[in-house]
Amino acid sequence: MEPYIPLILNAVGGLVIGPIVSKALGGKGGTGAIAGIVGGLAGGYGMNAAGVGFQSLLSDGALMNHLASFLNGGVGGGVIGGILGLVTKGR
Repeated sequence: MEPYIPLILNAVGGLVIGPIVSKALGGKGGTGAIAGIVGGLAGGYGMNAAGVGFQSLLSDGALMNHLASFLNGGVGGGVIGGILGLVTKGR
């Protein structure tokens, strides 16, 4: 279960922040949640693979690593949710 915790936190971060950014840019709420989860997973995985993200900014420790996973997912979900919000704005 331990290797899946960062992925779950990435998805939750994207689920929380993705719809907020999507609604702020005028998009629909339901599609922002789905895009937030997908964007959270993709953003968290990509940031970890590239060695960038919040892990390098926060101190070591289990709680800080979990917080960094949540924030990395939130950034990815916010980006994808924002793009989807701009795309669905006119519909």
